[in-house]
Amino acid sequence: MFAANFTLVQLRYFAEAARAGSMTIAARKLHISQPALSTAITQLERELGVTLFERVPSVGIRLTESGREIYLDAVSLLTQAESLSERAGGLEGTLSGTLRIGMYLPMAPFRAPTLVQAVARRHPELVLELVEADHDELVRLLDDREIDVALAYSMAPFEAYRSEVLETIFPHAIVPPQHPLAGSPEPVPLQRLARDPLILLDLPHTATYYLNLFRSVGVEPEVRFRVHGYETVRGLVGQGFGVSVLNQRIAHPRTYSGARTVVVELADDLAGLSVSLVRRTDEGSPRVEAFADVCRRLYGVPTEQSFSHNAEPTA
Repeated sequence: MFAANFTLVQLRYFAEAARAGSMTIAARKLHISQPALSTAITQLERELGVTLFERVPSVGIRLTESGREIYLDAVSLLTQAESLSERAGGLEGTLSGTLRIGMYLPMAPFRAPTLVQAVARRHPELVLELVEADHDELVRLLDDREIDVALAYSMAPFEAYRSEVLETIFPHAIVPPQHPLAGSPEPVPLQRLARDPLILLDLPHTATYYLNLFRSVGVEPEVRFRVHGYETVRGLVGQGFGVSVLNQRIAHPRTYSGARTVVVELADDLAGLSVSLVRRTDEGSPRVEAFADVCRRLYGVPTEQSFSHNAEPTA
């Protein structure tokens, strides 16, 4: 019978190199020398009898087809080993190890600081890693087990994952200070804003959501600019290039450039965006459970609320 004499340390080094796509970056994150990392991976390849990486000039390293299959198995095995360690630590009342959190890119500036602070305070022994990405990239990161849990909008379904709605936030408009609707004491129908050029937050699924808001009230907006940055949208509106519709609210009216925007409440019954906690269906890690509990406390969700499979998108 064949018995591979590899170690969990070798698997951990291999997984970190695969995630980083670079021996240099992986060695730096692991706090070891690059030769030590290369030696460990070479020994792992020898034990398994496969080539795990191919070198790509000017890029770094890339998993081979066999390497990708072994990577998924390695991450699963490392997760089980970490869970065993967590459960043992849980007997002493503490959680340790690394928790990798994925967060939808436009949401992160608003949610990440408070959430990371809350987790760090409640579980100071946890090492937190934060990855910002769009929806499709978050799905890939979950598929490849590069993150343990994600916080995202339910604009598109996270198929094959468990989702829990933490909060629903509804859209509002922003306009420049000189706009006729700026300072309106009453909510304004979205149709009236369709007369102005639209500055569109154009990320996968996000653009479709905002355009569908206009279509739901029977109008098609004229898009002046399509941009990827939340603050870029606000900056263009502040300079008078158009109006926009957003969900997350800034605590102050100033843009990075010093211009101002004015919030206009919308009168229509428009679909909101659900902030959802997403994890793999086989994920039973105490670290993820602890993170979920902190999220529920922050968002005021009853702790007994359970995850639902294949949550329907809100837009």
